[in-house]
Amino acid sequence: METTTIVQGTGGAIRPSARCERNKAQPAKKRTHRANGNGFLSHYFQSVWGVEGNRERMVREYFNSLTNLCNYYQLPYPAVTGMAFPQNIYQSWKEIADKITGLDEHSHCMILEAENKRAVIGVVKTFNLNGLYYIPVRSYWRWSKCAEQQRIAELITVIFAYLYQIVEIPFYAENGSFMNGEYDTLEQWLSEAEDEGQDDAEEKEWREEREDTMYELRQAGNHILRLIQTPDYLNRMEEVVTGYQHRDNWELEWELLGVEFLQLYRQYPKRSLPDCIHTDLVYPDEDERISCYQYTGFHWSNRDCFADELDDMINCSFQEIAVMDEPTAVQLFDKMPIHLTTDFDFETRLFGLIERLRDLLDDYDHEEHNRTI
Repeated sequence: METTTIVQGTGGAIRPSARCERNKAQPAKKRTHRANGNGFLSHYFQSVWGVEGNRERMVREYFNSLTNLCNYYQLPYPAVTGMAFPQNIYQSWKEIADKITGLDEHSHCMILEAENKRAVIGVVKTFNLNGLYYIPVRSYWRWSKCAEQQRIAELITVIFAYLYQIVEIPFYAENGSFMNGEYDTLEQWLSEAEDEGQDDAEEKEWREEREDTMYELRQAGNHILRLIQTPDYLNRMEEVVTGYQHRDNWELEWELLGVEFLQLYRQYPKRSLPDCIHTDLVYPDEDERISCYQYTGFHWSNRDCFADELDDMINCSFQEIAVMDEPTAVQLFDKMPIHLTTDFDFETRLFGLIERLRDLLDDYDHEEHNRTI
């Protein structure tokens, strides 16, 4: 994909609902980016009306790209003959931008600077997320400690390693991660409740259950994080997935899931989720945003004693934030495209697989269904 810099944002991206289907509490800490991010697009801001240089060249490049866009979408060419710069660019953009958004509410016209071009019209499309994508790990942790379940544990480990190392899904035991901050808050509340010194038997039982859960999730989280950070597990992903042979329908679901994750990795070997996010294109002036490091992540459980509090914390923090950093795709029209690059194949498959992974782990995330052989 071409490297572009934004010249003039020319179309409002939709504001997704900030009320999400799961949790939050304090402002998220900034998370250090890992070295494997591609950064498909890199932008800086510059007003098209204030650009210095050859205006004739700018007008020529802009209207050439406008012609390509109109031909591609079979739209009538805007009538701006006789208008002076910059009104000719503004009026033609405004007319086309309304038509593009009318065709697809998630698509928006912008005038962008691309490589050696000073003003190219492009279509920016946002991927519509369906909530929050948190992956519970408690059932995996219990399987990993069971000798009879090492095959499934190893399969899940390489999937987790891919999601953590390549896709950059944050892990709750990682310092500075959003979910780590949420558990810190829960632990602080638990400590304050203990300091109150209540002797009621029911309160004592409530506190002991939470203390035991907090201890387990902290110990397990540190161990799992070390595993999925290990390059060897990612390197062995193909070997583990292709070598896994199901013995019943339950294992078949895991085998198929592993194969699809492997296929995604093969097709997009370096693509991370942050590569798909371009905050300078969609509401660049918004300081408060729900980042991809907040609406995705590994956490302990959806069914433990902290689940309801975690839900309330996250919803409380997110409900006042107007903008969510959704994946964004950019199609430039400096040349007539053969195929649009806004199909979101990677994102559609990734989020679908995360949902399936979450559901499979959730199915066995309680004592009655904690599968053993």
